[in-house]
Amino acid sequence: MKIVDKTPLIDDKGNLGFTERLQGMLKYGFNWPNELQAQNAIVKFFESRLEKGYTLIRNLTLGESGIMIPIILVGPVGIYVIEVTSLRGRYEAKGDSWNIESGNLYKPAPVNMVQRTLHMARALQAYIERQGVKLAVPIEAVLIAGDPGLHIESVRPAIKVMMIDGIKPFVNGLVTGTPILRADLALDYTDRIVHPRAKIAPIVPDPEPEPRAAWEQDLYEEAVPEPIQPQPSRARAIFNASAESQPLNSNDFDFALAEDDESAQTVSPVQRAVNPAKPVRQSNPKQQQRMLGMTPMQVAIIAILGLAFVCMLVALVYVFMFMKF
Repeated sequence: MKIVDKTPLIDDKGNLGFTERLQGMLKYGFNWPNELQAQNAIVKFFESRLEKGYTLIRNLTLGESGIMIPIILVGPVGIYVIEVTSLRGRYEAKGDSWNIESGNLYKPAPVNMVQRTLHMARALQAYIERQGVKLAVPIEAVLIAGDPGLHIESVRPAIKVMMIDGIKPFVNGLVTGTPILRADLALDYTDRIVHPRAKIAPIVPDPEPEPRAAWEQDLYEEAVPEPIQPQPSRARAIFNASAESQPLNSNDFDFALAEDDESAQTVSPVQRAVNPAKPVRQSNPKQQQRMLGMTPMQVAIIAILGLAFVCMLVALVYVFMFMKF
């Protein structure tokens, strides 16, 4: 089996340094080093069982999408996207849901591993088919428990889910399975995954018209009249003249302006109508005789009130003085 390792941040020997480990944890998740360790055990088991004709691609990022697929297996029995998880505990794979044990029940887990693996398989299929090819077989998604401490209860899961003791029967099925993918197609798909190509649209030449017979050509010429050439307008004549390197004459464009001026002169001026509902304000000579903005009558009333106030004030002072003595 051929192995193509695209794991980022590792050295030539496949080791992950301290600095690279921190970078991977920040970029791919805190549990990423443990996932790489779980992958190593699975890849070694596949390598010891699968022979020539299979290609295993590790941790490939699909172009600019940023989607990293842990394991892609291409061989005679099909194409597989394999997710290896290092989780521990009791989980349930039911349909497309991924639940964790909580007491006597299951509740949705923080990360849905079933949907995650299924989306990676769909992303890989789109990645290949956008290069202009149609896959001969569907891509199958597989979730494998990489830790013996993970127990999975499967209830008609949407993908193939197996615990660590189910890896051996799975690989044996790949070895003894009936080939469904030709060797040349498997090599082509593998090459397109590792080295993607741009989609090339086929060039379809236009079909040449079949020549007509002599009698058909005569009938066609008699039936189709010559097209009537429309008379060029004045504006078209002006532009044609300018195309012949003649200087532009602004007088040629005065016809529209002249018509507008003539029509403007024939229109009689419109007089402004007076609104009968709004009476015209007449100037009143009495309104002009105001003191401090008040009429003389208002000034007299204020003066009388002021005089009465002064009288009351004097009376109160006199009473106060009389009572004191």
